[in-house]
Amino acid sequence: MKAASLRTRLTWLIIAVQVGVLIPLGVLSYQRELREMGNLLDGRLAQAGRTVGSLLEHLPSSTLPGSPDIALSAENLHSAVMVRVHKRNYEPEVGFQAYSADGKLLAATSNFADLPAPSTDERGFRDLRLDDRAWRIFTLKNQSGLVIRIGERYDNRNEITRALVMEHSLPLLIGLPLLALLAGLAVKRGLRPLALLTEQLATRTPGSRQPVAVDHTPREITPLVVTLNQQLERLEDTIEREHRFASDVAHELRTPLTASMIHIENALIAKSPGEIELTLHSAQQSLTRLARRIEQILALARLEAGAASQQRVRLNLIALATEVIEELAPVIAEKDIAFSLNHDVDALWVQGHEAALTAMFRNLIENALRYTDQDGRVEVSIHVVGSETVIAICDDGPGIPADRRDVVFERFQRATDSESPGYGLGLSIVQRAIELHGARIELLASPFGHGLQVRIHMDAARA
Repeated sequence: MKAASLRTRLTWLIIAVQVGVLIPLGVLSYQRELREMGNLLDGRLAQAGRTVGSLLEHLPSSTLPGSPDIALSAENLHSAVMVRVHKRNYEPEVGFQAYSADGKLLAATSNFADLPAPSTDERGFRDLRLDDRAWRIFTLKNQSGLVIRIGERYDNRNEITRALVMEHSLPLLIGLPLLALLAGLAVKRGLRPLALLTEQLATRTPGSRQPVAVDHTPREITPLVVTLNQQLERLEDTIEREHRFASDVAHELRTPLTASMIHIENALIAKSPGEIELTLHSAQQSLTRLARRIEQILALARLEAGAASQQRVRLNLIALATEVIEELAPVIAEKDIAFSLNHDVDALWVQGHEAALTAMFRNLIENALRYTDQDGRVEVSIHVVGSETVIAICDDGPGIPADRRDVVFERFQRATDSESPGYGLGLSIVQRAIELHGARIELLASPFGHGLQVRIHMDAARA
């Protein structure tokens, strides 16, 4: 099921909020005005009753009940309350009765002529039905003892009620669709930065390291753009590492594979057992060097891919160095090298990445062993100096000229032109491990008179 767009979702939410607010407000306003209208009409009805009572009090005595002109006076009074608005006769919608203190009918409109006299306790407002019509009746007794009953049909009130309904519903019926349209346009305009971001990403050149611009970006979108830039940077780094790794593999494996194939072909065409054994031994050496080269390339790829950049753990530098030395013990014994590990304490703890630190120790010690002659000397020392932990690997080999000490950290750069089977990857691996730990490395002259000293400065480890 396809998810609704953010624009549609926001538009409907805004419409729902508007409906949820405007309709209850309209209903409450309608109810309030309806109550006020009822009170106003009731007040008008009471005022009309008092007016009729005042008129009857001031009639000439000749018009009182028993006079021959009573019908005329009643007709005159009837005509006095006649109301005409826009040529419409509202007389059937109003009516009144007037009784003397002793209960005699003094005057009445024709529509109230047959209405029974009010009871002695009937005062104020009440509702009744007359000729299948609903009426609002007000009864009062003035100071002269006259009892006035005046009424108004609910038709007039119902018309006002319908007018109020139309007054409150029409704005909603017309305004809500208009508000929905305007809300949709406003949301579209408000989401314009997202559309621009999408357009910018769609036209982005593959492999580009240009960050997505955050200028004039709304505050709510800025964290998204910043995180996106970080992700794009990591993605580009990963793609670059993959390309570089593929290039490294193609570059570095071509020669040993070719050499191994040549040695095997020579073994196939050799005629004497001695030639076969010699060529197979050469092929074995080539394959051994190939395996070593593959191992170094994979180690460098793992480091660069961030395999070692996981959460740091508590590690003992002395234990890591000891494990690497024990692993290389056969090489040390074969070359009969004077090897030593010096440290002041039994444990120097540091927060780091085990794979990266192990690769660093292994490559540095292997390089020292590789470039040290038979019966040479290699020394590894780990000490805390001030606020730093200093790791030093010294040998008495040929060393590296001062003008080449910067370039040896680049890939496939050999330290010297010696015959040692190195491929220029070891120090690249060391450099990557150093970067992961925020450490510093320097190449110096060996204290043994000749050779190389590699010094690594890290944050002081805790003993």
